[in-house]
Amino acid sequence: INCVIMRGVNDMEVCDFVEMTRNKPIEIRFIEYMPFDKNNWKDSKMVPYKELIGIIHEKFGGIEKAEDSPNHTSKTYKIPGFKGTIGFITSMSDHFCSTCNRLRITADGNLKVCLFDNGEVSLRDAMRAGANDRELSEIIKAAVLQKKPTHAARRP
Repeated sequence: INCVIMRGVNDMEVCDFVEMTRNKPIEIRFIEYMPFDKNNWKDSKMVPYKELIGIIHEKFGGIEKAEDSPNHTSKTYKIPGFKGTIGFITSMSDHFCSTCNRLRITADGNLKVCLFDNGEVSLRDAMRAGANDRELSEIIKAAVLQKKPTHAARRP
């Protein structure tokens, strides 16, 4: 279950979500509020994951780091004795750009190498122009090699 946490909107429900992991082997992932077009993003609404860890620790008395896979976009934690896990997607307070291996293809056939990057590469147009698998692979490789070291929301 993914939850975007916003200060003053739903931050008071964090412990209720964590409680769901007590008897169920599910993962609740808390996502830091991120700036996207037209979402009226304000830094004051963003709750950093370390603040959430403090809130959870205060309520449940403990929180332990669990092992993450090398390219995992979520920092996984566990409450001792609980069946499920909780994760934090820390795009704003502790970005993971250097280890992110995610690629996205939009509904209209464009490749995005970063969720925050407005740049896209049209695989649809290449395919319609007759690109073969090797050519598509080269287009994708070129796009990945142009990926920035940090996402646009955190670039100076």
